[in-house]
Amino acid sequence: MRFSAIVPIALSIAAFILALLVLFAGRDNGFLGDTYITKLALHLLPTRTCIHERHQIDTSNLGGEGTSLNSSSTGISALDNILNSASRDIINSTASRLGLHDFYKVFVMNYCEGERDSNENEKTTNCTKQKGMFTFDPVGVFEEELLQGVTLQDLGVDTQDLDTAVNVLKVAYRTMFVTYCIGIATAGVAIILGFLGFYESRLSACANWLFAVISFLFLGVASGIGTTVGVKIRDAINREMGEIGVRAYISNRYLGMTWAAVICMLIVTFFWCGACFSRRKYRNHSKDLNEGQAAGSGPVGGKRPWRRWRP
Repeated sequence: MRFSAIVPIALSIAAFILALLVLFAGRDNGFLGDTYITKLALHLLPTRTCIHERHQIDTSNLGGEGTSLNSSSTGISALDNILNSASRDIINSTASRLGLHDFYKVFVMNYCEGERDSNENEKTTNCTKQKGMFTFDPVGVFEEELLQGVTLQDLGVDTQDLDTAVNVLKVAYRTMFVTYCIGIATAGVAIILGFLGFYESRLSACANWLFAVISFLFLGVASGIGTTVGVKIRDAINREMGEIGVRAYISNRYLGMTWAAVICMLIVTFFWCGACFSRRKYRNHSKDLNEGQAAGSGPVGGKRPWRRWRP
């Protein structure tokens, strides 16, 4: 019996659970809310003009003590109504008055949105339905929620460059979902086959090694894509929407969980690889030993007993 097989079984279970949690994070309001790939947070409008220059709106003191807005007519009635009626009591809700939420969290299969209270505590108010091959379109989401008559271009966002960056990542995002599914499925198979590893069988060891390798590779690819997508979306959002107070972040919890699953399967791969090839060496040694004893030559490598020569 190979009782040491409990180690790769436990690691395979850990990788399976971690990857599964990453895949279904954001399923319900508040479920693993910090395990997002990217978070878009809307802060107070910056200390520079945040609306497109052609509208000539000065928000240099927006959000400070004695807040005042020196603005001419923008030509956009919705913006005029908000900015001309703004006071210190309502400045912090400028984003919501425009129809936007305080934050958006993007997960593997959906995104969630919510608000922050005066103590900066986040409360998720809505999550979209999870679906496979999900992709996040920040331009589409923002423009759908903005007040009628207001666009991101009016706020000074170059949506063309942002759309280009997001469209490039759509294929990668869908690939990430597929590789997560394959990696999780093969990790599950590795758990089942791992129980056969308690028996001293080279065949079971090699089968475990094969599925561990597949799971490790696909989870590694999924984690690599997720990390890259998070970085690219963060950089694109901060570059194109930073001037209107939108900041993007990557979750350390997501990175920790997904890469921990990869490391677990890597250790499992090494374990079963060693068990597979060490078993072959043991069998060859046993075969040589049995053949030597059958020929009456004694143990392999042993010295022959001295016998006196007789005519």
